Amino acid sequence: MSTRRSQLHARLAAALALALLACAVQAETADPHGQWIGRTQVEGQRDADKTTLSLGAIDQEGATLELDTGRTCRLRDGTYSAQGADAWSLRFKPTNGDSLCERLSQGEVILRAAGPRKLAIEARYPDGKGGQNQRSGVLTRYP
Repeated sequence: MSTRRSQLHARLAAALALALLACAVQAETADPHGQWIGRTQVEGQRDADKTTLSLGAIDQEGATLELDTGRTCRLRDGTYSAQGADAWSLRFKPTNGDSLCERLSQGEVILRAAGPRKLAIEARYPDGKGGQNQRSGVLTRYP
Protein backbone atom coordinates (compact mmCIF):
# COMPACT_ATOMS: atom_id res chain seq x y z
CA MET A 1 0.00 0.00 0.00
CA SER A 2 2.82 2.47 0.78
CA THR A 3 4.40 1.83 -2.65
CA ARG A 4 1.10 2.60 -4.27
CA ARG A 5 0.68 5.75 -2.21
CA SER A 6 4.19 6.96 -3.06
CA GLN A 7 3.52 6.37 -6.78
CA LEU A 8 0.33 8.41 -6.48
CA HIS A 9 2.24 11.22 -4.75
CA ALA A 10 4.92 11.13 -7.44
CA ARG A 11 2.30 11.35 -10.19
CA LEU A 12 0.52 14.23 -8.46
CA ALA A 13 3.81 16.07 -7.96
CA ALA A 14 4.71 15.62 -11.64
CA ALA A 15 1.27 16.83 -12.76
CA LEU A 16 1.51 19.84 -10.46
CA ALA A 17 4.99 20.67 -11.76
CA LEU A 18 3.75 20.55 -15.37
CA ALA A 19 0.77 22.74 -14.53
CA LEU A 20 3.00 25.30 -12.80
CA LEU A 21 5.39 25.32 -15.75
CA ALA A 22 2.52 25.87 -18.19
CA CYS A 23 1.22 28.74 -16.04
CA ALA A 24 4.68 30.32 -15.90
CA VAL A 25 5.09 30.10 -19.68
CA GLN A 26 1.60 31.54 -20.25
CA ALA A 27 2.21 34.36 -17.76
CA GLU A 28 5.49 35.27 -19.44
CA THR A 29 3.89 35.44 -22.86
CA ALA A 30 0.69 37.13 -21.65
CA ASP A 31 2.72 40.10 -20.35
CA PRO A 32 4.84 41.35 -23.25
CA HIS A 33 6.49 44.24 -21.42
CA GLY A 34 10.27 44.25 -21.65
CA GLN A 35 12.85 44.12 -24.41
CA TRP A 36 12.64 41.92 -27.51
CA ILE A 37 15.21 41.40 -30.26
CA GLY A 38 15.24 39.53 -33.54
CA ARG A 39 14.93 40.06 -37.28
CA THR A 40 12.07 41.20 -39.46
CA GLN A 41 11.71 41.08 -43.20
CA VAL A 42 9.58 42.90 -45.74
CA GLU A 43 7.49 40.43 -47.74
CA GLY A 44 9.17 39.80 -51.08
CA GLN A 45 12.63 40.93 -49.96
CA ARG A 46 15.59 38.67 -49.23
CA ASP A 47 17.31 40.50 -46.41
CA ALA A 48 16.09 40.51 -42.82
CA ASP A 49 16.74 43.56 -40.65
CA LYS A 50 17.78 43.62 -37.01
CA THR A 51 14.73 44.65 -34.99
CA THR A 52 14.56 45.76 -31.37
CA LEU A 53 11.31 46.35 -29.51
CA SER A 54 10.92 47.77 -26.02
CA LEU A 55 7.51 47.69 -24.36
CA GLY A 56 6.49 49.39 -21.12
CA ALA A 57 3.13 49.07 -19.43
CA ILE A 58 0.11 48.28 -21.56
CA ASP A 59 -1.98 51.28 -22.69
CA GLN A 60 0.80 53.72 -21.71
CA GLU A 61 3.14 55.63 -23.99
CA GLY A 62 6.75 54.57 -24.01
CA ALA A 63 7.16 51.73 -26.51
CA THR A 64 10.08 51.98 -28.93
CA LEU A 65 10.73 50.10 -32.15
CA GLU A 66 14.11 50.19 -33.87
CA LEU A 67 14.95 48.78 -37.30
CA ASP A 68 18.49 48.58 -38.60
CA THR A 69 18.15 48.50 -42.38
CA GLY A 70 21.60 49.96 -42.99
CA ARG A 71 20.19 53.18 -41.61
CA THR A 72 18.54 53.15 -38.21
CA CYS A 73 14.84 53.87 -37.95
CA ARG A 74 13.72 54.47 -34.37
CA LEU A 75 10.09 55.04 -33.44
CA ARG A 76 9.34 56.24 -29.90
CA ASP A 77 6.37 56.97 -27.69
CA GLY A 78 4.31 54.07 -28.98
CA THR A 79 1.29 52.64 -27.19
CA TYR A 80 0.11 49.04 -27.25
CA SER A 81 -3.19 47.51 -26.22
CA ALA A 82 -4.52 43.99 -25.85
CA GLN A 83 -6.29 42.37 -28.80
CA GLY A 84 -7.36 39.19 -27.04
CA ALA A 85 -5.47 36.90 -24.67
CA ASP A 86 -2.22 36.64 -26.62
CA ALA A 87 -2.18 39.48 -29.16
CA TRP A 88 -1.48 43.21 -28.97
CA SER A 89 -1.81 46.18 -31.30
CA LEU A 90 1.04 48.72 -31.29
CA ARG A 91 0.76 52.25 -32.69
CA PHE A 92 3.17 55.16 -32.85
CA LYS A 93 2.58 58.88 -33.17
CA PRO A 94 3.35 60.19 -36.65
CA THR A 95 6.99 61.10 -37.04
CA ASN A 96 9.01 63.16 -39.46
CA GLY A 97 12.38 62.12 -40.73
CA ASP A 98 13.53 59.12 -42.72
CA SER A 99 10.82 58.01 -45.11
CA LEU A 100 10.77 54.44 -43.70
CA CYS A 101 10.21 55.71 -40.17
CA GLU A 102 7.54 58.13 -41.30
CA ARG A 103 5.67 55.43 -43.24
CA LEU A 104 6.08 52.87 -40.45
CA SER A 105 4.62 55.32 -37.92
CA GLN A 106 1.51 55.55 -40.13
CA GLY A 107 0.93 51.80 -40.01
CA GLU A 108 -0.10 49.29 -37.40
CA VAL A 109 2.02 46.70 -35.69
CA ILE A 110 0.44 43.48 -34.42
CA LEU A 111 2.23 41.35 -31.82
CA ARG A 112 1.27 37.75 -31.08
CA ALA A 113 2.55 35.23 -28.57
CA ALA A 114 4.67 32.74 -30.51
CA GLY A 115 5.81 30.44 -27.71
CA PRO A 116 7.89 30.79 -24.59
CA ARG A 117 9.91 34.03 -24.71
CA LYS A 118 8.87 34.70 -28.34
CA LEU A 119 6.67 37.29 -30.03
CA ALA A 120 5.62 37.25 -33.66
CA ILE A 121 5.53 40.74 -35.11
CA GLU A 122 3.67 41.89 -38.20
CA ALA A 123 3.65 45.48 -39.45
CA ARG A 124 1.57 46.87 -42.30
CA TYR A 125 2.44 50.34 -43.50
CA PRO A 126 2.42 52.45 -46.69
CA ASP A 127 5.17 51.64 -49.20
CA GLY A 128 5.37 55.21 -50.49
CA LYS A 129 4.03 54.20 -53.93
CA GLY A 130 0.34 53.87 -53.15
CA GLY A 131 0.58 50.28 -51.88
CA GLN A 132 1.43 48.62 -48.59
CA ASN A 133 4.47 46.87 -47.16
CA GLN A 134 4.13 43.92 -44.85
CA ARG A 135 7.03 43.30 -42.50
CA SER A 136 7.10 40.25 -40.22
CA GLY A 137 9.41 38.23 -38.03
CA VAL A 138 9.89 36.69 -34.61
CA LEU A 139 11.43 38.45 -31.63
CA THR A 140 12.93 36.85 -28.53
CA ARG A 141 12.73 38.30 -25.02
CA TYR A 142 16.04 39.86 -23.97
CA PRO A 143 17.70 38.89 -21.66
